[in-house]
Amino acid sequence: MEVAGFLAKKIISTFFHPLGFCLLVMFVGMILWRLRPQKRLGFRLILLSGLILLVCSLPITSHLLMRSLEVQAGNYADPAELHRKGVRHIVVLAAAMVTQGKTPADRYQTSILRVLEGIRLWKAVPGSILVLSGGAFAWETSDADAMAEFPLQIGIPREALIFETRARDTDDEARLFSEIVGTKPFALVTSALHMSRAMALFRGRGLNPSACPCDFYARDLPPVYSWFLPNAGSLAITQGAIHEFLGRAWHRIRGQIRGQEPAL
Repeated sequence: MEVAGFLAKKIISTFFHPLGFCLLVMFVGMILWRLRPQKRLGFRLILLSGLILLVCSLPITSHLLMRSLEVQAGNYADPAELHRKGVRHIVVLAAAMVTQGKTPADRYQTSILRVLEGIRLWKAVPGSILVLSGGAFAWETSDADAMAEFPLQIGIPREALIFETRARDTDDEARLFSEIVGTKPFALVTSALHMSRAMALFRGRGLNPSACPCDFYARDLPPVYSWFLPNAGSLAITQGAIHEFLGRAWHRIRGQIRGQEPAL
């Protein structure tokens, strides 16, 4: 049931993202135009979907949306400050694993930047433990041995590693990592756009994280000449930002985040 609910949430949310939403509106517009060619509603829906897709594909749009999220995350973490706070666990969120036909580094896919930032902090905080998540479904492979291969190859001892392979989303991670870190201070490593929501969910469960953002997209403005030149990369960034806004709304509806996210 949990898997079915998770998949249903992912499928439904697809149609709230720019690409899925525009394709849905365009499809409806095509049907209406076909059924009632004398009416302009179908044509207007097709035109509207194309316009939305165009705006979402602009570098200036993706930058502004992403920047609004990343400024809340703050700057890169200072290992000396983490050490001063008594941080022992470096928790890295959602290190997605795919083991078939992949090298150890490539298995972490897009989460490799989070993993590398976690390793940077682990190396600089004496006596710390690196905690990696990598949840998977029953038909996928995501076990501790596969997750350990890359850290072990670059010199991290096995006793300095902890793996959590059950989490599928941030709420799962907040619940499961509470079993590992309790109420002790720990470093929370995730992408900058995701940091504010992750901090709110973890703090909502009584945990004591310190924000350690990475994977910044919008620290610098794109070149002025490219602001209004649409491209697929900008659309992907826009979708990532909107996914984050939708995630915050979902958690508020469920009562997991109340009011404004706490200051980091």
